[in-house]
Amino acid sequence: MGPGSELTLLLVNTIQRDLAAPNALQVAAALASLPTVVTPDLTLTFIRALTHCLAHQQVYIRRRAASMIGVVATRCGEQLQDESPDQVAHLLHLLTDQDPGVALAAVNSITKVYKGCGCHKPDLRDQIANSAAHLLTQALNGSLPRDYHVNALPAPFVQIQMLRVLQQLSDKDWQVPEVVTDALKSVVEQPWGGKELALYSVLLECIFTITTLPHHDKLTSSALKVVLGFLKSTNIDLKYVGLKALARVFSVLEEALTPNHLEAVLDCLYHSNASLQSKTLSLLCAMANSYNYQAVCITLLEFSTRVKDASAREFIFGELSSILTSHCLDIPWSLELLSPLVLNRAEPDVRLLSALIAVFEKGFAREDYWKTATDASQELLLKVFSLTPLPEAFLPLIASILNLHYKKDPKQVSKYFTDTFIEKLKVSHCLGENDNVILSCLKNIGLYDETVCSEVLSLLWPYAKHSDLKLRESSREVCKWLSNPKLSLRVIENQQEILNGRIELDLTLSFLDNFVVEALESGATPFKPFCVAMANTDFEDKGVVDLNETQWSTPTGSEDAQSSAPSTSTHVTSGTSQSNVLNRSTVVPLKNVWSTKGRSRKKSEGETSTKSRLGSQTASQGNLLGPDDDEDEATEGSVELADEAQEDKDAAASQRLHLTQALLSGLGMTRAK
Repeated sequence: MGPGSELTLLLVNTIQRDLAAPNALQVAAALASLPTVVTPDLTLTFIRALTHCLAHQQVYIRRRAASMIGVVATRCGEQLQDESPDQVAHLLHLLTDQDPGVALAAVNSITKVYKGCGCHKPDLRDQIANSAAHLLTQALNGSLPRDYHVNALPAPFVQIQMLRVLQQLSDKDWQVPEVVTDALKSVVEQPWGGKELALYSVLLECIFTITTLPHHDKLTSSALKVVLGFLKSTNIDLKYVGLKALARVFSVLEEALTPNHLEAVLDCLYHSNASLQSKTLSLLCAMANSYNYQAVCITLLEFSTRVKDASAREFIFGELSSILTSHCLDIPWSLELLSPLVLNRAEPDVRLLSALIAVFEKGFAREDYWKTATDASQELLLKVFSLTPLPEAFLPLIASILNLHYKKDPKQVSKYFTDTFIEKLKVSHCLGENDNVILSCLKNIGLYDETVCSEVLSLLWPYAKHSDLKLRESSREVCKWLSNPKLSLRVIENQQEILNGRIELDLTLSFLDNFVVEALESGATPFKPFCVAMANTDFEDKGVVDLNETQWSTPTGSEDAQSSAPSTSTHVTSGTSQSNVLNRSTVVPLKNVWSTKGRSRKKSEGETSTKSRLGSQTASQGNLLGPDDDEDEATEGSVELADEAQEDKDAAASQRLHLTQALLSGLGMTRAK
């Protein structure tokens, strides 16, 4: 039914009428149909009739009405409290009802009102908790009618309901009433055994409730005893319950766990049941943190040697790598742990190598630990380079470690490592689109070691013409950096100075806004600031080059615009028409474009025609003066205007020259003319 259908409107009217009917069956039917139509905008329509049902003479009507208040509170939230603030008082009155079912429904509903309607009052929470604890004690002692019992167990589902009520009410700042702690202690310390699964459900729910409350020594100790009993049970189902309980309480009760708990977990790990082993492995991985990750990793590694299933071993290696990536800070220990796994295999697990890279990155980032990280990384590189043949999976690891060395201190990078890496790369590896770390390492090697720069360029030359777009662009980018290593190092140095905040820089370049706007309005064409590329290179596709030739010309427009803008007709070649990045060509430009005095003007561009501009201004002003007899007066005025325009032009040109020179000098791009 749609929200605006006639059938919905008819049903709402029928339910509203039946809630006030004298026949109890009609009222019961209306209460049963209420959840299908109740919405926040209909709260005011039903709430008054629903409130009257709370005082109905029939017990089952009162019980259903109390439950419906909870449904309305869940769906309508604070709107229920705004439109009918007396619901809490009515529900509190039902807590003293002679029928326990009505009291149970009232406790559940008033808890939903407390959580969902913004009635966060400490006194109300304590009152609800005391009522829930009282009903919990009654259920535990068998004081409720036998209809609530399951076999010989007294009202287990009532106990579970009241425990969940306490979970919803509790938080870490709550001053828990003593009656609540006494009730929980009675539940968690009750004897258990046999095949009463409902009892184990009650104990598990009680453990969850204890973990939500503020720390209580006796309750915590009792809960951990129950968990240990589950883990050591010979019944596999109880072991499952123990693992589930331990997974839930570990983050809260971690410091209270004893070695017996860990031994019980290991017993479950080496159990013959494969499903139990899988659950235990998941629990161990979830238990790992920065304090116990070494014990967990050693346990997982030992268990992997006993597993014959290849998929299970792959799962263990994946979890081991994730734990090391998240928590490990001890580089020598991680190398000792993983070296047998990665160095003695023809195809080492890539996830373990990635974990090693992550551990080294964290080690190099710590100022008090980078010396240890450097020594350990050099030791690892020596072991890796001694492998014959070198597996290709190690090349990203080598490149990552060398990049960390370059980032920390480029002068301390061993030339033996870089030369060996290049030789291994020539022999055993073809670059792919995802080998960015290797390309970055080659870039660092070429920039900081000029003796191998040409060798790196020759290595990257085939990839700069590769069919894969991503690999081709990445290779061209590295070649561009290596085309002028000294300038590139200056750019990198200035970039680091800016990023570290050592240089105050206005990245918006607001002082050039007017100059740029004026130039564009006068018909100037944007151009690339570093070089004018050749019309045809080995790195650019001929078809793209032909399509991307752009001619500088002054657009046709008004006479004022034509007279104020310089006319140019220079062809500029762009590498790609849909990109704003710098040209990727590695060819050195034929002629410098930038000099210490700004942009170098080519012969084909001509010179700024000041006379033509002045002449056009003079002509236009002369036309305005009109008759020939005023020719002398017009000539004199034109000369004065020309002098003023020339002075303004010279001042503006000088100012722009200084700004351009300062800009180029600050960015490290100043070149001699």
